[in-house]
Amino acid sequence: MVQALVAGGTGTAGRQVVKEFLARGHSVRVLTRHGGAPGTEIAHFHGDLVTGDGLAEALDGVDVVVDTTDGKTKGTRAVLEKGSENLLATADGAGVRRAVLLSIVNVDLAEFAYYQSKRTQERVYDSAAIETVIVRATQFHDFIPMIAKPASRVGLIPAFSKTSFQTIDTRDVATALVDAALATDAPEGPITIGGPEVRTARDLTTAWKKATGTHGFVVNVPLPGALGQFLRNGSNLVPDNRFGTITFDRWLAESVH
Repeated sequence: MVQALVAGGTGTAGRQVVKEFLARGHSVRVLTRHGGAPGTEIAHFHGDLVTGDGLAEALDGVDVVVDTTDGKTKGTRAVLEKGSENLLATADGAGVRRAVLLSIVNVDLAEFAYYQSKRTQERVYDSAAIETVIVRATQFHDFIPMIAKPASRVGLIPAFSKTSFQTIDTRDVATALVDAALATDAPEGPITIGGPEVRTARDLTTAWKKATGTHGFVVNVPLPGALGQFLRNGSNLVPDNRFGTITFDRWLAESVH
């Protein structure tokens, strides 16, 4: 049995990673800034990646680490950069065998700030003293409602124009992350995974509207800037690396009902 630690284990992807480790019969800990959940089979350790407080205790006796931390806002970017440095240095001192990072498909081709921070995080992993694996995934299924739902309150549902997505279920992402953590040998270079289908933003948004019974008009919206260019170029797609098996429609049906 492996002892795993999931950084970001209370987040969207991290929760599924925790479930996947448990389903395979392993012991798992969650690193969190907000305390634990007493009385559960999952040990929660309070720790701060940016300051390093609590990391040594959380990593004591750990075999593998899976890092699903995020930092989309300017104020949380330090989690990706300084936080990764602290996590990996402490893991090395604790004798952790391998650390696995969740990242984003083609993050090295993007020029906008969030992706640049994720790329910096990847470089921290690439230069770590311990063995590391990077798993790059496409957008999660819940990316579509994250964009569509807030605006739907005023009767207009935005869909990025001239843009397609290859969304993936976080359960499939968790499978890939745990596979990487438990593999006998670490691969050379990042592992790239995408969802089972490539569909236009309008198609996905319309499917969400129908499944949820949301009222309003789906409208094409051009996305400006570097992110818009990245998406229109199809840089968020990896049609040759279809790993996920859970489609957007299946995820919708399970989420809504």
